[in-house]
Amino acid sequence: MILGSLRSPVKLQTAEWRTIAILLLIYALAYLDRQILTLLVDPIRADLGVSDVEMGFLQGLGFTLSFALCGPLVGWAVDHYSRRLIIFVGIIAWSLSTASSAFAGTYTELLMARFGVGAGEAALLPAAYSIISDMVDKSRLARATAVFSLGSIVGAALSYAVGSALIAYTASYQAVFLPFIGERLHDWQLVFLVIGSLGVPIAFLVFAFPDPGRRSSALAGAAGMAARTGHQHFKKHWRFYACHFSAFSLFCFLSAATTAWSATYMMREFDWAPASVGALLGIKTLVGGAVGIIGSGFIADRLVKRGRQDAHFRMYLYILPVHAVVGAITFTTGNVWIAFIGLGLLAVVAPFIAVAAAGLQLGTIPERRGIASASFLLIYNLVGFGLGPAFIAMASRAMSGAVADLGPALALSYAVVPPIIMVFLALGLGPMRAAVADVAGSDSKVASM
Repeated sequence: MILGSLRSPVKLQTAEWRTIAILLLIYALAYLDRQILTLLVDPIRADLGVSDVEMGFLQGLGFTLSFALCGPLVGWAVDHYSRRLIIFVGIIAWSLSTASSAFAGTYTELLMARFGVGAGEAALLPAAYSIISDMVDKSRLARATAVFSLGSIVGAALSYAVGSALIAYTASYQAVFLPFIGERLHDWQLVFLVIGSLGVPIAFLVFAFPDPGRRSSALAGAAGMAARTGHQHFKKHWRFYACHFSAFSLFCFLSAATTAWSATYMMREFDWAPASVGALLGIKTLVGGAVGIIGSGFIADRLVKRGRQDAHFRMYLYILPVHAVVGAITFTTGNVWIAFIGLGLLAVVAPFIAVAAAGLQLGTIPERRGIASASFLLIYNLVGFGLGPAFIAMASRAMSGAVADLGPALALSYAVVPPIIMVFLALGLGPMRAAVADVAGSDSKVASM
């Protein structure tokens, strides 16, 4: 008997939305901890004496290396142990690591703290995607995942808004002495301490929603059979996974590079103060991102209902050419408001992760969704968040010197990367239809039992 038959529709709907709301809040916290660094680039450079390339590594591989390396282990744990407990431990780990950034006196110490943030955050997405896919009917999966993924938009917006407010508030203090601890902290260190302290009480919210239990496919029974079935499924549909991982990882490359450097670009190119940049980019991220993430989930679900089993690839084949042109214009214009509007339009397309995650869940048997998500996130984060920020810093230095003009390198990335993404998406249309049909056939067998 399938999971849905064990609960009434009303109760299931209530449980769905309570779970998604809590996971959204936790995701917002994760993104706040991750992205707050983007507003602190120049103060950290000044205090620690580091370059843009080193800051690019701190924003990129400094976070994603540990995130990616922990991913497979977390994915395996998600398929075998309590997903709520995994998320709880992850929140505690990344929050304490963010708070410890406040006491970093060297670049190496700050880098080690970022490793801790990445390792902790590796726990959230595989567990959350697994919970949502087991709780929500597949006809609503893209929208449910999109609502959850709003957490990244809210968190990114908060990193700008809260970060800029904290920077403005602490700017009048050259250093603050902490009683009992005995440390004198600079303004950027205080920001890390405040943000990191939020996580511990929020972590206990994971026990406020039910664990939906794991669905089973007709193709898997005992543990040994499940392992063999999972291996067979991945081997049979390797083209789907190759195209999915490649396309969306390169998409992340663009988005991560833009997120990491857009605030610094606006401050350097147009002499905006950090508080002004934070406020405006926060509004841009919240409004544009919310429209994009909910709209993309709605479009994907509508296309699936119309029989487009490759909807999660197909929709971006039509969107990416426009995305590329807007990105190139945004980072070559000399007009501040054209640049800001361009960033707003990019923000509408950038939150594609909900559609990518939903497509991956639909093409993967339930028993292996944790490891599939973790494997995707490993490559996605290494290529996207790991290489994107650092590549822009190195390309900018090569083009224009140590304190770089970031615009040309960002514009170049929008001219080169989208056509490559489109090739992978086009090649993956047929393999995605085959993988989704295979999983759907398995689900129909379960429903008939």
